[in-house]
Formats: sequence, C-alpha cells, structure tokens
Amino acid sequence: MNPQLLRRLFLPLLFLLLLAGGPAGAAIALRDDVPDPLRNWSFEYGYAYITHDVVSDVLLGHTSTADGPSGGHVQLLTAAYRLAEPDWQIGDHLFKPLLELPFTLGIVDENGRSPFLNYSTSFEVRWRDFPWNDFISTTAAMGLGLAYSDKIFLMDHQTHPEWHRSHVKFNWPIELTLALPQFPQHQLTVFIMHQSGGHIFDRGGINNVGFGYRFGL
Repeated sequence: MNPQLLRRLFLPLLFLLLLAGGPAGAAIALRDDVPDPLRNWSFEYGYAYITHDVVSDVLLGHTSTADGPSGGHVQLLTAAYRLAEPDWQIGDHLFKPLLELPFTLGIVDENGRSPFLNYSTSFEVRWRDFPWNDFISTTAAMGLGLAYSDKIFLMDHQTHPEWHRSHVKFNWPIELTLALPQFPQHQLTVFIMHQSGGHIFDRGGINNVGFGYRFGL
C-alpha cells in the first residue's frame, strides 16, 4: 500500500477505532450497567470480491468474481449508528425493525492498479423478526444512500464503456447476518455492495459480493 493512501486512511481509521474502543470493550458481555449510548453503535469488517454481474444475477446466486486488471477485492470498515427501534403492528403481530445510519470506508484493491478509497453512507432498515431466531439468530438489512469513490472502478468502465462514469453514485447495501442465539452480538455476514448511478449520476454501476463479521446488538 502506498504512503499517500496510508496518510489518507489515518484519520478515518482513527475515527473508527475511537468509536470502537468504548463499545467493544464495555458491551462485549452485554451487561445491564453499560450506558445506553454505547449500545447504539455496531461495527463491521467485510471482504468483498469485485464481480462483473448485474444485481439481479447476484440476488439469484448467479455470480462470479472478475479477473484481469479490473478484478480484485474491497475491504470495508463500517460503523453504524442506531437511529430508532420502531414498533410496527402488522395484523396481530408486533415487529421491531432496527433503523441504522452506517458509515463505511472501503479500500479498493484492483489487480491493475494501486489501491484507492471508497466512501459511503445510507439510511438502512434491518429486519430482525424471523420465526427461526431461537435456532439461528438472523437479520436482513437493506439501505439507500450515497457513495463517492476516489477512482472509478475499472469494472465500471469495462461494463459501461459507452457512457460517462461518475465518482458519485447511489449506495444500495444488502446484507444478511447469522449468529448463535446465545451470542447474538457476534454475527457472520454475507452482503452485496451495490453502487449505481441510477440514471442521474450515470447509467449502470458495480456489484461486489462479500462476507464479514459484525459486532452489535
């Protein structure tokens, strides 16, 4: 990793570490004496592979990693703030989804050039009420926001050579988490990193698929 990138990473990483220092140390056992503000943050590390697939293929499980100069991977560091836990009454059932505001720093490492940074945030809804949660604790999250990339993905140029490509895109994160019921705060994740111009910034976008670890309630 080049020195210029390390300098640019220092402040965002310091910010994430400062946020993580208190909650990770104090809330790991989910004690009742942990102050409520410390319960409002979750933290996540993800590792995604760059693909050349469209989002419908990825959702159907028909995906493959890209190779050549435009292939590679993205490492993601996320700190998400809990906005609310509303009560949603649907028929005779009461549901309590989680509304979050995640901030994500991505380190994009393509095969054909040096790493660069990708920043994103979104308003996210996390669904937690699944009937099998007594056996495997599950959440499903989806959001909508904005992303900015220091460089345009080579895969974005490759799949849309006829159109202008933008550094700014809409961010559409999709994520599934799984955890043991006795340790719900330790979650394994599978996710799609989808960023698209939405015919406003540009036409088309990128889809990366990954997995990771999330710590949060």
